[in-house]
This record gives sequence, C-alpha cells and structure tokens, in this order.
Amino acid sequence: MREIQTLQNALQIAESRILELTKQNTDLKNANDILQKSNEQAISYLQKLTPQPFLQLIEIHLAESCNLNCFSYSHFSQLAPNEMPDIQSYEKEIKRLSEITNGLVGRFHLMGGEPLLNPNCKDFFAITRKYFPNSAIWLVTNGILLTKQETSFWESCKNNRIEIHPTKYPIKVDWDLIKAKCESYGIPLKFFNNENVVKTSIKFILEPKGNIDAYNSFINCGMANNCVQLRDGKLYPCNIAANIEFFNQRFNQNLQIVDSDFIDIYKAKDYTEILQFLAKPIPFCRYCNLKKWRSIGEWKTSKKEIGEYLE
Repeated sequence: MREIQTLQNALQIAESRILELTKQNTDLKNANDILQKSNEQAISYLQKLTPQPFLQLIEIHLAESCNLNCFSYSHFSQLAPNEMPDIQSYEKEIKRLSEITNGLVGRFHLMGGEPLLNPNCKDFFAITRKYFPNSAIWLVTNGILLTKQETSFWESCKNNRIEIHPTKYPIKVDWDLIKAKCESYGIPLKFFNNENVVKTSIKFILEPKGNIDAYNSFINCGMANNCVQLRDGKLYPCNIAANIEFFNQRFNQNLQIVDSDFIDIYKAKDYTEILQFLAKPIPFCRYCNLKKWRSIGEWKTSKKEIGEYLE
C-alpha cells in the first residue's frame, strides 16, 4: 500500500509539473505571438518611412467621374464632375516624369473614376508606353464599358502591352465575352480584387477639424507612399489628398491642401527628392481618422451625403 501511495504521489507531482510546463509553454507562445506581431508592425512602419528605391506604383485618372456611384469612395468619383485630362498636358507630364525617373517606374494604374468614360483611352495608352517602355501598365476599370469598345481600343491594348485589371462589383457584366475578347487579342486579364470576391464598401472617416495626429495617420495608412497619384503635374502620397477638392466643393468644406502636401514634378531637382518626399507624413494626414476606417460589408451606392465620410 505504501508503494502504491508513493507512486500516486509521484504521479500527482508529475501531472502538476506537466500542467505547469504546459501553462508556461502557452504563455511563451502568446508572448512570442505578441513579439512577432510587434516586429511585423515595426517593419511595416519602417518600410512606410523608408524611401522606395523607385516608384513601384503611380495612379493616374483618365476620367474623374464614374458610371457607378460608390459609397464613400476614396477618390471621390461619385462627387466629381465629368472631366478628363487634356491629352497635350498629359503627354507633357508623362514626358517630364520619364525624364526625372529615368523611365524607372514599376507600374501605372490608369483609372478613375471610370477610365473608359474617356473616349480617347487608346491615345493615353500609347503616350504612357512611349515614355515608359519597360513599366507595367494596368487599366483599372469596373468593366461595364469593355464590351462596347471598338477594335482600335483592343489593338491599342495589345500594341502597348496594356493589362486589364477589372474590379468585380455585384452588377451584371458579361465577363465571359470580355475574357474571350482579351484572349483573342492576347491581352492579360486579371481581376483587381479577385474573380471570386465581390467588391465591398469601406467607410473612410475624415475629420474636417484636422485634429488627428498626422504621423500616426501616415504610418498606419495602407495608401500612404503606396497609392501615389499623379495629378496636374504633382505627385501625392495618397489618392484622398489628391482628390479632396471634390469633397470640399460638394459639401462646402475646407480640408486644405498646401504646397507641402505634394511635390511638383517640374520643380523637383531629381528622383531622390521625390522618393524622400513621399516617405514622410504630409500636413493633410491630420484629416484622416484611420482608427475609424472600416468595412461596412456589402457594396452599396452613394447618396452623396457628407455623412458617408463622417462618424
């Protein structure tokens, strides 16, 4: 009996030790997860604040307005007038951009708004390719007007190596016909979001008082120094700052854009100055309340009310 009791006591001690070690292992795993998450966040911040070796992406609007009416769109296309860039001014800008970057830009997104509202898309394709022979050029579209394009459009896409990257919305579009057309011309077609993922809406909360910490907004923003936009000869580190005029005009607001919110490609002395500028917060960041940006689930249309951008 004494031996059995001794064994039972030893077993209890062993079980207790196993439970203790298991808890320690769980605590260590949780601590490691926290450290790993903290490390990943630190790396993300460092990348945001480190100038890119060259511009990976530049967004350009071929049309300001859109034939969809998206809720709380970050480009404010549902509020924008039906305007398009002047072709001569566009070529001047692209030529200057090529000169100052030595033609080294990773990718262009020709978009909007809805770029296919511009009847001269093919001419913008040719100009972009002329000055950037080695860059990827994506047409970012909702796809509604693709089936109505003439042969000259498809030939321009083929000749200028344009990739078509549609965003899939919960609307009726003949994607089979579009896929067949792209395949017949050898044009790459890849959905911008995911062919099996239907677009959802995000509510971008702004703070018109401009009392948000600009530094924290910048380092936590997925668009900053990532969705660089060229507009009227100026490069902005994000599309919200580049297009805020449409918000201001529609709702009689004054979210200010100042000279230090952009860099003028005609005044920049070299590529390094541009890359360094884009890797730091701008004054406009004080208007973006990133902590309250959120998905609202399903895609919905805009009522063009200021409440779509306010909490």
